[in-house]
Amino acid sequence: MTPRATIDLTLVLDRSDPRPLPVQVADGIREQITRSTLTPGDALPSTRVLASQLKVSRGTAVAAYDQLLAEGYVLASQGKPTTVHPQLDRIHPVATDQQSIKEPDSSHAVVAHDTRATPAAPADRGRSAALLDLRPGQPDTGQVAGTAWRSAWRHAAQQPTDAPEQPLGSSDLRTAVAEHLRLMRALPVPSSHIAVTAGAREGLTLLLAAAAARVSRTQLRIGLESPGHPGLRQVPTAHGHTVVPCPVDSHGLRVDLLPTGRDAPDVLIVTPSHQYPLGGSLTLDRRLALLEWAQRWDVLIVEDDFDSELRYVGTPLPTLSDLDTSREQVALLGTFSTLLTPSLATGYLVLPLNLVGDVTRLRATLGLPVAATTQYALAHLLDSGYVRRHTQRMRATYRRRRTAVQQAFEQADHARLTPMHGGIDAVIDTDLPEDTVVHRCQEAGLRVGRQSSYWAWGTRGKPASPLATTTGQGIAVGFAQAGDDALRDLLPRLVQACGG
Repeated sequence: MTPRATIDLTLVLDRSDPRPLPVQVADGIREQITRSTLTPGDALPSTRVLASQLKVSRGTAVAAYDQLLAEGYVLASQGKPTTVHPQLDRIHPVATDQQSIKEPDSSHAVVAHDTRATPAAPADRGRSAALLDLRPGQPDTGQVAGTAWRSAWRHAAQQPTDAPEQPLGSSDLRTAVAEHLRLMRALPVPSSHIAVTAGAREGLTLLLAAAAARVSRTQLRIGLESPGHPGLRQVPTAHGHTVVPCPVDSHGLRVDLLPTGRDAPDVLIVTPSHQYPLGGSLTLDRRLALLEWAQRWDVLIVEDDFDSELRYVGTPLPTLSDLDTSREQVALLGTFSTLLTPSLATGYLVLPLNLVGDVTRLRATLGLPVAATTQYALAHLLDSGYVRRHTQRMRATYRRRRTAVQQAFEQADHARLTPMHGGIDAVIDTDLPEDTVVHRCQEAGLRVGRQSSYWAWGTRGKPASPLATTTGQGIAVGFAQAGDDALRDLLPRLVQACGG
């Protein structure tokens, strides 16, 4: 098929914008792709032509294309023009605006990357106007691309293409992840216990399949925190498992109220570092009690460790995996989506000793869903220290933005923040009905998440737990990607929309 002629891109760069020029270029092209101005298969100008058109250095154009290439928006081939990815709909399915508002928010979901759109002017802030996306779970990806990022992908492209596939992932990446866990989470673990995953959902799916194979049953009982983060909630029911709601309070999971005996679940998914939406962290005594409960009733604990590296208050507590002296009761589920970018779609499992063989056999049958190039690049980013340095930079940035959110809501009459000890989101209780607040946010040019999604269980609503300190009525917002200047502009509108 003859390649299409290259398209003249209409991009406007603002030299007063605090974003780096490569980020502005990438954001502008990404916006045209998501608006369907550019469609799959469209050929883009060469980096030399684009740099000449925009009056920027060629390195700026290369950096922008590298970022879009890493995110899957464009495809580059030797000797051919860079094109909008022909399979874009499969990589970044485009939902309607109304569907996007109704979808449950998830820190584990791949979200739209047009995260710095300028909010509409007040006169135009109706339902049809473009909304600034403040839904939860969206990290600031604008600072990911740089010299180290590009170097990692160039390194990956130079690796051999005929290396035999390893069922649990490349040994280089698993070794790098093990070192990352040792340095960032104080968790010493052998690389042989680590499995590379295509993100948190795929990792949980693999883990549940291995657990089911181990007990020779197709249907398991899966314990989930109630209320809890909706990120992984759909996975058990999608595979035919039964969900068992488990109560929480402001300090995390209520271990003393967990079901026992024949009522105990086969698997319990818990977020000990940062419980949503109540904001608590599971105390050490509860962690030890949880491990005793799991061992007594033979329950596999899945430790969802998202946001653990982004903690702002106190000293991080040891992981359940590290406290598990048997090494057979806990599987840790991790992802690089929040630290780097959801588009990387790569995570890991730290497997208990008794599931390593089952997971290895499943991977040998099903194959590894993470491309070798991605594994090479991520291993290079970890080995070079880039991920740790980037995490430290972003932790400082996110802490500053978190403080701005807290200060904005200090004097709010009808809205209250739940504790914000870590992470990149804020959960806001409101006196006004949730639908009213969401509508008022839309009128103010802001798209937000619904707090009720933390309480819902599939299509069956569940009443608020009497233990909970939050009402389940209000909104959830992400403060990571807005930028300091944008936050100063939007926070007064957000507070006003929540009741002022």
